[in-house]
Amino acid sequence: MRAKIFITSAMLACPLSVTTPAAHASAMELVCDSGKRVSVWGNQQTDPAIDLRWGGQVYRLLRIATSTGAHRFEDGNSGLVWISIPSKGMLLDAKRGEPVANECKARGAGSSGRPVR
Repeated sequence: MRAKIFITSAMLACPLSVTTPAAHASAMELVCDSGKRVSVWGNQQTDPAIDLRWGGQVYRLLRIATSTGAHRFEDGNSGLVWISIPSKGMLLDAKRGEPVANECKARGAGSSGRPVR
């Protein structure tokens, strides 16, 4: 009899092979509600991880699989969760259980989500 082994953690299935923020050609600068700002390095559609600047610090967030088509990234240490759909993004604090930045959109790019250089 053969046993099947399944990996249920998305973090185990996500190899970390992303470069540091300085190595990326440009960051996507986003302006959120109340004028809050977020910077994102990496391709949110394909990379297993992104780097996100929030509150003067840069965090590495790992991709978490979703069934909705949204792109979800988490940093277990800080509790930050970034959720991105084509028209906007949202930053959550999972430890406090509340959003910290909502309606984040690319500056000068409308809803296209193209990087600002």
